[in-house]
Amino acid sequence: MFQTLLVAHDFSPSSSRALAHAVDLAARTGAALHLMYVDRTAEGVLFEGGKAPPDDELQDRFEEQCRTSLAPHDRSPADDRVVCHAVRGVSPAPLLVEKAEEIEADLIVTGTEGRRGARRLIVGSVAEEVLRTAPCPALTVRQREAGGASGSADEAPDSADEAPGSEVEQIVAPVDFSDLTEVALRHVAQLAPLYDVPVTLVHVVEDPTMPSVYEVNASAVRARAAEQRAEEALQSLGEPIADTGVPVSYVVHRGQTTSTVVEATGHRDTLTVMGTKGLSGLRRVMLGSVTEAVIRASDGPVLAVPASAQGASPADE
Repeated sequence: MFQTLLVAHDFSPSSSRALAHAVDLAARTGAALHLMYVDRTAEGVLFEGGKAPPDDELQDRFEEQCRTSLAPHDRSPADDRVVCHAVRGVSPAPLLVEKAEEIEADLIVTGTEGRRGARRLIVGSVAEEVLRTAPCPALTVRQREAGGASGSADEAPDSADEAPGSEVEQIVAPVDFSDLTEVALRHVAQLAPLYDVPVTLVHVVEDPTMPSVYEVNASAVRARAAEQRAEEALQSLGEPIADTGVPVSYVVHRGQTTSTVVEATGHRDTLTVMGTKGLSGLRRVMLGSVTEAVIRASDGPVLAVPASAQGASPADE
């Protein structure tokens, strides 16, 4: 199971939501929690008067801010299994990935939007770059529309009495039957008992597009047969998950893949688990650009298993 979590934290609403999920997961697994702040400007959230402090003072200020962020979760930088890292650099994503490799992180946790302007962006498009280069899976959490976009330069960090929630009421896993999907489902089998929530496996059979003079009725019959075979295959993939004792359901949709998957996974209390690449060519692409669409639209956390982490899963620990 996860032993080391690396959390990108810039005190924005999205990274505060990500922190809440990371703290919750660390509590469930006993994992060590590493918080990381990447400074790219002398006018960042940890600076006063536009003057950059020395590195040791930057670290001290970050730890103090982390103390405030962690307090609502009954955690502290003084805890043995909490570590804070404040670094300077131009590109946050490579530094996050480098730190993940250094500490042998099992999971990177990041928001998908961060502060812009004077406080700069640390977790936004950075999340997508992390997904493409991370040596491990990444849990992304988008800032909810309620409450507006990222805070302005004058907005204070989240206060101690406004801790974001981290509820997970179900796990949804889009499936395209690729090898990477099977790796993602091994993560589901590990996570479902931790949260003790039902799991839904979803597959989309895309409608064929053809002129009406073609054999439309025959195409519909083939589509229904494909749906039946897909559900049987889903049930086979879901057996290891069902063996953990959590309820597992299987849903096969017919339609357009991206919009259908986004609709199935975008709910606030849903943890989505999916790969970042899928089948291509004649066998269609499901989990590639679809993953990015889900991350951008989902109101709940998304655990993405990148191709670079194809050989690893929590079950291997």
